[in-house]
Amino acid sequence: MNHHRLNISYSYMVNFYLKHILQVFSSREAVFEWAKAIGRQNGILIVTIRSDKANGIRGRKDKLILGCERGGRYKSESKKSVTCSHKENCPFTLRCVPLSVGEGWKISVRCGTHNHELLDTVTGHSYLGRLNEEERKFVNDMTKYKLAPRFILNALKVRNETNVTIPSQIYKARSTYRSSLRGPYTEMQHLLKLIQQENYVHWTRRRENSDILRDIFWTHPDCIKLLNTFHFVLICDSTYKTNRYRLPLLEIVGVTSTSLTFSVGFAYLEKERQDNFIWAFEKVRMLFKSESLISKVIVTDRDLAMMNAISVVFPTSIHLLCRFHIEKNVGARCKQYVKKDRQEEVMDLWKKIVYSTSVEEYDHHLQQFEILCADIILFVDYVKDSWLTPYKERFVNVWTNRVMHLGNTTSNRVESAHWRLKNMLQTSFGDLCKSWDAVNMMLKNQICIIQSSFQKTIKDVEHGYNSQFFQNLHHCVSRKCMKLIDNQLERVKIVGTNKTECGCSIRTTHGLPCACELAKLQINGNAIPLDSIHDFWKQLSIAHELEDEESLSDYDFSEELEAMKAYMKTHDIISQRIFKAKVREVVFPHTTSILAPPEKVRTKGAGKKKKEFDTPRDPSYWEYVDASQESAKARQPSQSSQRSARQQSQSSQHSFKTQFPTYIRPYIEDIVDVVADGNCGFRAIAALLGWTEESWALVRSQLDKEIGLHKDVYSNVFDDNVESVRNSLKISKLGAQGKDKWMSLPDLGYVIATLYNVILVSLSRNLNMTFFPLNKSPSKETFGQSLLAIGFVNENHWVQVKLMLNVVY
Repeated sequence: MNHHRLNISYSYMVNFYLKHILQVFSSREAVFEWAKAIGRQNGILIVTIRSDKANGIRGRKDKLILGCERGGRYKSESKKSVTCSHKENCPFTLRCVPLSVGEGWKISVRCGTHNHELLDTVTGHSYLGRLNEEERKFVNDMTKYKLAPRFILNALKVRNETNVTIPSQIYKARSTYRSSLRGPYTEMQHLLKLIQQENYVHWTRRRENSDILRDIFWTHPDCIKLLNTFHFVLICDSTYKTNRYRLPLLEIVGVTSTSLTFSVGFAYLEKERQDNFIWAFEKVRMLFKSESLISKVIVTDRDLAMMNAISVVFPTSIHLLCRFHIEKNVGARCKQYVKKDRQEEVMDLWKKIVYSTSVEEYDHHLQQFEILCADIILFVDYVKDSWLTPYKERFVNVWTNRVMHLGNTTSNRVESAHWRLKNMLQTSFGDLCKSWDAVNMMLKNQICIIQSSFQKTIKDVEHGYNSQFFQNLHHCVSRKCMKLIDNQLERVKIVGTNKTECGCSIRTTHGLPCACELAKLQINGNAIPLDSIHDFWKQLSIAHELEDEESLSDYDFSEELEAMKAYMKTHDIISQRIFKAKVREVVFPHTTSILAPPEKVRTKGAGKKKKEFDTPRDPSYWEYVDASQESAKARQPSQSSQRSARQQSQSSQHSFKTQFPTYIRPYIEDIVDVVADGNCGFRAIAALLGWTEESWALVRSQLDKEIGLHKDVYSNVFDDNVESVRNSLKISKLGAQGKDKWMSLPDLGYVIATLYNVILVSLSRNLNMTFFPLNKSPSKETFGQSLLAIGFVNENHWVQVKLMLNVVY
């Protein structure tokens, strides 16, 4: 022990003697604060050992016993405890009592020595880092507004330079605050209580014969007003990684006259199936004030379950598909099927097809596309069978320009809404209460911005629209409307009054005067009439009345209340109790018996050392393709490495060949290796089909789709293990894949042979297999192209095997 440091405690003791003689303290708190400050200066932490107050009871007197925080001994009940203690039975003690004459407190030293070294610094000490009442309130407020713990800690230290709080204390304070908000309620009770406090409209439903939540839908009252004001277009999409239960979130948005996005509703669904989507969309339909206000256009991605649900719930609405995602998917297939030097030309022609303004133009561009890609029949079939034939009316200009979609031909608006929500969430592992809190904060900001945009339009006029030509529109239509009209004025210089060249599409799609209309107005010297603008652009408020005398009379509950009273009188006590509980859940949602869904657990693969809390979505199919193309480009070898690679390839071919049976070796013409990354089997198949090796992702996708389309057939082949085989085809990341994602035979052998109508030969050291298509036979004329051979080598790798043709085996 450092005796020099212990000697400091003597001066500390003397300091106390002098102070207690010369100084009188005004109160108990003043004594305690003085003792703490002196102790901190000398590397000692003073704490309260015992305290009492005179309250009239015999034996109770005002006193305060202070001591070193390392006094006493830690009493552990467990002999195998892994915890530790800083207590060393330090004898240092101070006694503080009121003055016997007059007001004030005095201090005396019972023992002024310590049996331990003094502290070099108090930073990081848990006791001194405790938050006081003001700091705790500050942390609670910052937690409420989603400030990250590291920023809260920095703010505390800026407010108080002597603060020594550490991050763990911030996290503990945040956890305590969140627990205090919920109180005795369950998660669902607290959620419904919050929803009721903010006057949200919501619906829930349980799993069959269970109290576990199945689906929940909620929306803000102002969102309902916005929906009934700007009801022309809805955009829908699901997102993921928003809650610990991995429930997909269906988000529905609309667009205002100022071109801002507003949220219509949010639905957490158990599964993305047609039944769940129908339930959610039925709730959206109930938000419309009348049938005449139901949206005319709905935009989504090609989610078949969602599309079927929309056709059921909104049969009269025009359903458009996201043009952006279609283009990206076609582009991804183009990169896999088409040689690089032709890809740009092919995609330019595809865009001409999509943006065709007449049926004749569409047919002409499609014919050019078929001629250009005549040697890539698989790509042409994909484009026509997957997109043009079934869905051209939903994304090609010639058909979409016939409906008023207000320029919304993609789902980009709802994708942006996903991004804003996830910025609020910050984590993908929160419960439903945290999700609702993020939604609530986002909606309040969103509504404030929308109202501000309305006021800006009403009060201000942009200098570019000060001319007399726009005078009838000032303060009456949105700025976005004027900007669109100004764009048409630029076209007037080109098309003039020629209606054929104008096309007049903006009149149909936006409800605004087109270039030829504006040209005629300019010729006649007239300003743009207000009645030539669609009513949508004139709506500059969300104060939409949702009630009228007729609606109020429709929702008179007198008859229902009388029926409820009659029910209670005619049933036994048990039935009355059950009925009352059901009514209470409706009137008092926080008493609900609904339970949050259980957290989903991964049952495959090794356990994760670290939980994933990120909210960004997983990459789309086309992003996987782009990434694989980039990685392939980065792997381009130099000339010297190519020579060494050829030499290495020859030696590896020899070693591979020796792993096949001797009677097969004479008929092997060549062996071609592929990248060993867990996708090698799919790479070999892609290369043998005439594609690039980097098309392995396409092979995985097509095999999975084939099994899904013919599940009844393959369930017999896989012994009812269809889902296990399909899971092996689905991947969540690029790069090396685990053994459970490798291509396995014989399971996938019949699928490959049937899907591509080929004979698949598999060679290995111990087992050789041949697979034929299950439903048709390969063409005799193209036998060489219909025979694929692969080899399993080193017990962990697939390679391409080229067999000699025209040989009698």
